[in-house]
Amino acid sequence: MRKRDRTSHAIRRHFDVAGVHSCAGARVAAGARAPPPRARAPARVECGLLRFTPMHTHRLLLALAAATALGLAAAPAVSAREPHQAHKPSDKTKKPKQPRKTRAPRPPRATPTPRPTPSLENALLEPAGAAPLPGRGLVLAWAPDGATIAAGGHFKEKATGRRYDTRLVDVASRTLAAKSFDCHHWWVVALAWNDNPFVGEILVDGGGDHAVKVWDAGGPGSTRCQPGQLRAEDGGLANLEDINGWIMALDVSPDGRWLAGVSRDRTVRLWQLEPGPDQWKVVALWYRHDAKNLLSVRWSPDGTRLATGDRAGQVAEWSFDPARDLWDAATIEDFARQGWKNHPRWIKSRPEAVTRAPLWTDGGHKQVWNVRYAPDGSRVAAAGADGTLSVLASGSGAVVYRTAAVPATPLHGLDWHPDGGVIAAGGADGMIHVFDAEDGTLVDQLAGHEEKVVTAVAWSPDGGTLASTAGGPVLKLALNNSVEGPDDTVRFWVWR
Repeated sequence: MRKRDRTSHAIRRHFDVAGVHSCAGARVAAGARAPPPRARAPARVECGLLRFTPMHTHRLLLALAAATALGLAAAPAVSAREPHQAHKPSDKTKKPKQPRKTRAPRPPRATPTPRPTPSLENALLEPAGAAPLPGRGLVLAWAPDGATIAAGGHFKEKATGRRYDTRLVDVASRTLAAKSFDCHHWWVVALAWNDNPFVGEILVDGGGDHAVKVWDAGGPGSTRCQPGQLRAEDGGLANLEDINGWIMALDVSPDGRWLAGVSRDRTVRLWQLEPGPDQWKVVALWYRHDAKNLLSVRWSPDGTRLATGDRAGQVAEWSFDPARDLWDAATIEDFARQGWKNHPRWIKSRPEAVTRAPLWTDGGHKQVWNVRYAPDGSRVAAAGADGTLSVLASGSGAVVYRTAAVPATPLHGLDWHPDGGVIAAGGADGMIHVFDAEDGTLVDQLAGHEEKVVTAVAWSPDGGTLASTAGGPVLKLALNNSVEGPDDTVRFWVWR
């Protein structure tokens, strides 16, 4: 119903219930429900209100006079014993009108820039240069030797035509390497770099095009981009397609046999990397309806558990036993025949194959963008948009502590130092907050990014360097088509 129709309907109902004639001449008894107006007659009520005869006018004036008399009769009378209060003459003199003052326009309100606590600003680490990126960086992954770091994000290069790709940064020179791996149909938002015992050193990337690509990290890279391509001559090994949603995070199991990926379709997928009849196939899938979207996944150091974070504000830990949790050959083949459009129907029809109960769940947060295991596997850290860094006991989910930045800010990027001593978290205030991993004390705040949201942080394998990128939230409609941001770099930080 249009706005005018709704207004006319409300006026008509008010007068009809009061017993006033409408245009149609029908009279509705007091307290009765008036019929709704016709969609093409928005002016019927106005017509009814204006169509009064002289007799109607006479009756209306009599009713008003009676109401006035009743009002006067009901008014409280002044006691005759009360003395008359003389009116005091006003001593106010009429002042001549002054010309209206013209207000100066208010200056625009400046948004305060959050600053770190002076005693903590770059207290333990200091800036050590930056490398440019061809767009907003969203995810980072170090090479096992620490000489190179891979970056994914909203990348496009007009000069070369490269886009939707994974770019490499030479750490020593702080420069963007010429080699890249091209390309997806949409942005790369998930990365994993692994020295794999079965397929060699691989770089795995996942994108907003519902696909995962596995690359030979030592391959020559791509010289051109045709969205969706995976060319063997570039180093392409496998294209894992038919995923019903963005792939938000990837991680390779410690023994190199399985690749875990979480998606916006609320699933955890496990692909087999080990050679055999099921190599590159999904060999297990867990569906969690209440997750909204799964955003992060990490293997425990011993490979027997996985931790996940989701958009419903939950952190969960899952046990994993290949003998128990992998599908049989018939189920693997049946799922492989399904296209992504049929995945929801297949998942609904096979609850026995996709339903798993986590070991524990810690909820009540906003989006949990990242989860990380302590190097010894005893604890799980989770960073959420509620600004809380939660550290939980692996296996039980017991709260070890909860902490936050000062001042509080949503947390996005997250990584645990290789020696277990500190945890770095990227904030929505443009800073990186470093916490003592033992008790959650804030020990450093790294200022330098120009973008508000530090999307990813990653410690080098030897723990000597922290890399960070600030491209804004991974999932935000306003930035979905945005390439350039205020801080298109990978920044580096080293210990003082």
